[in-house]
Amino acid sequence: MAPFILSVRPLPDSQLDSDTLARRGVPALAAPLLEPQPIAPTLPDDPSRYAGLIFTSRHAVDGFLAALGHGGPGGWAALPVFAVGRATARVARAAGFSVKVTGHGGGGGLAPLIREHVDAGGLPLLWPAARDRGFDMVAALAPAITVEDIAVYAMARTPRLTDAALDALAYGKILAVKLMSARSAQLFCEQLAENCMDHCRPEIIVIAGSDAIAAAAGDGWRQIYVAKRPTRARLLAIASLLYHRRETLD
Repeated sequence: MAPFILSVRPLPDSQLDSDTLARRGVPALAAPLLEPQPIAPTLPDDPSRYAGLIFTSRHAVDGFLAALGHGGPGGWAALPVFAVGRATARVARAAGFSVKVTGHGGGGGLAPLIREHVDAGGLPLLWPAARDRGFDMVAALAPAITVEDIAVYAMARTPRLTDAALDALAYGKILAVKLMSARSAQLFCEQLAENCMDHCRPEIIVIAGSDAIAAAAGDGWRQIYVAKRPTRARLLAIASLLYHRRETLD
């Protein structure tokens, strides 16, 4: 059995990663460590008070729509949307929002693009986001651009890794794990400990989206690779390269 790349992102992202890698001839497993749960907050009732919307994940689009109810985006559809990446932009467009800017490289890559398109000192931007965030868009754009944030979903820990992932770990068949947040890195470490699989660390390569994520994963891994940009495409490219060169890694 060939070794697998493990994607621990929430569904459907982890399955999309697995499918993409499979098309490149790379065996992969989807084993989500987190699942989105809508919060349904009370939203502002007047879209005209805002200069635009910021979406930093596809789950934020879903959470915002859930909070709006069954009537769709309504007046919010007229506002320009600043989306963190192509996947989020696709979901926002499909929901009826008007995507103006699509970023790359996470929130840190989107913030400069927002500054280019939004007048300083104008109306605020609304940022529907997760309850727990790895990037603070409010601070990134302050003081020139005001951002009002509102939590529309929370990421809850899944009870355990999938049976397929646990079996692959038990048989030493996980080549690498792809980590795109510090929280997922911490949860993966917790899952290894809870399932008495800490001894697997020296066999697993960590593909991290940033230095902070690599630090959250800790030590003891076979190798750690940090992407130059925290994009899905960049991490998948590293995973593909590692798999096809696996015989020469050590």
